[in-house]
Amino acid sequence: MAYERIHPAVLVAYFLSVMIPAVFTLHPMMPLMALAGVVLLLLLTEPAPPRVRTIIWMSLLFLAVVITNPLFNHRGRTELFFLNGHAITLEAVLFGLRNAACVIAVLLWCHCMNRFVTGEKWLAILGRHLPKTALLVSSAMRLVPLLRKRGEEMRKSQQALGLYGDGDAMRQLSGGAKVFSMLVTWSLDHAVSVSASMKARGYGLRGRTTYSVYRFRREDAILLTLLIAADALVLTALAGKALSFDFYPVLNGSRNALTVPGLMTYGLVVLFAPIWEGRNRLLWNCYRSKI
Repeated sequence: MAYERIHPAVLVAYFLSVMIPAVFTLHPMMPLMALAGVVLLLLLTEPAPPRVRTIIWMSLLFLAVVITNPLFNHRGRTELFFLNGHAITLEAVLFGLRNAACVIAVLLWCHCMNRFVTGEKWLAILGRHLPKTALLVSSAMRLVPLLRKRGEEMRKSQQALGLYGDGDAMRQLSGGAKVFSMLVTWSLDHAVSVSASMKARGYGLRGRTTYSVYRFRREDAILLTLLIAADALVLTALAGKALSFDFYPVLNGSRNALTVPGLMTYGLVVLFAPIWEGRNRLLWNCYRSKI
């Protein structure tokens, strides 16, 4: 994968540079660019097409956020139609679309971050100065896939023993509750065991040395410098109200000399990951063709 050679600290800085501006500004272009960039990145990096269940869940979440806002928020001057005596406005619909794009984009970028920045990389970043925080973060990132795998094993073992409720909905609900109870008990016991094991090994003691296979190279320094420069321009545009946007009572976006440079710079930051992945894939295919 193209990101294995990049230092974990640079990867974390990149993902935060993409997600934070999209969350803390109302400008609709930034969440849309973040969503388009992460979809392109997933198409390039995912080994298999996404599951239908994942696509359905994301679509339902998107529609829920889009529909909920105009149903409960009736601000705005452009009335589209009335529902139960309440006006459904264009501004509320567009604000719901912006929020939905932001939520989906952040979730997908967090998925990519969880995939590229593994638990051992978090230990490499924080293990020397913040060992307890590093252990907590790495354990939390590993918790969901571990619980999913362990829960599936418990469910299959219960089915093999004939104890899992098959048949009507009540029996399935009872079997699922039993598996969930066992899973919670196992997770608590596992957390205590991991904590005691790391403490017995002297993890986090003062003066304890750490080893990391990741080295901060010249390429990482160049990437981090460019990223800091791009972030400085985007943050300057945000601080100067160049990327501010109002949905209520009418659509109104501020515009000054930093608006276009700020949006273009943020777009380049978002597209860096897909471009980097595409570049390395192209080079790999060229090298393979010469063998």
